[in-house]
Amino acid sequence: MFAIAATTGSAQIRRPVRVAEPSVWLSGGVGLFQANSVSDGATSSTWDFGQASNIQFRISAEKGFRGGSSVGLVATYVRAPFAYHGQIDDQIFREPAHLDLVSIGGSFHVGAGLGLHQVLEGSAGVAQYRNLRRDRDDQQLEPLSGNVDPYFTFGYGFGYGFNSTAQISVVQDIGLVLHERRGLTSDQSNTLRQRPIRVNFRYGIGSRSRR
Repeated sequence: MFAIAATTGSAQIRRPVRVAEPSVWLSGGVGLFQANSVSDGATSSTWDFGQASNIQFRISAEKGFRGGSSVGLVATYVRAPFAYHGQIDDQIFREPAHLDLVSIGGSFHVGAGLGLHQVLEGSAGVAQYRNLRRDRDDQQLEPLSGNVDPYFTFGYGFGYGFNSTAQISVVQDIGLVLHERRGLTSDQSNTLRQRPIRVNFRYGIGSRSRR
C-alpha cells in the first residue's frame, strides 16, 4: 500500500519542462508610408508629402528574451514623392520632387505566442533626408548634403504565431521626426508626423531555454 501511494504521489508532482525559445529574432516588413510636411529654415523651403502612400521597407535584428520579447536594431527606407516649396529673390516656386528617407535606431518588441496575439513595438534613433531631386530634370535640391534628425515611433497591432520561431503581424506605427527650428516662423512646422501601416514577418534563430 505504501509503495502504491508513493508511486501515485510521485506521478502527481509537476516536473519543470524546458521550452526552447529563439535567442535572436530577424524581421522584415513592407508598409505604406504616409506623412505631412516639414519646413527647413536653412534653405527657406517646405517639403510637403501630401496625401500619398508609398512603399516603405523595414528590417530588424533583435536579441530575444523571455516570452518572445526582444530589443535590438531597426532600419527603414522609403523613396517618397513630395512637393518642394522654395523661394528665390522673393519669388516662391513649387517643384514636384523625390527624396530618400532612411532611418536607423534601437527597437523593442513585445508580444508572441502561438495563434493570435497583441503586438507592441517601438523605436528611436536618427532619420536622414537625402538625395532630394526635382522630377522634371533630376536636378539635386538643397540641402545638397541632406539632413539628419532624431525620431521615435510607437506601434500597436496584432500578430499570429505559426510556431515558436515564425510569426506574422500587422502593425500601425505613429512616429515623429524632429527637425531644427532655426530660421522658422511660429506658423511653420518642424515636426514630420509619420503614420505607416505595415505587414511584418518575424523569424527566430538560435535557441535559449526557459522553464
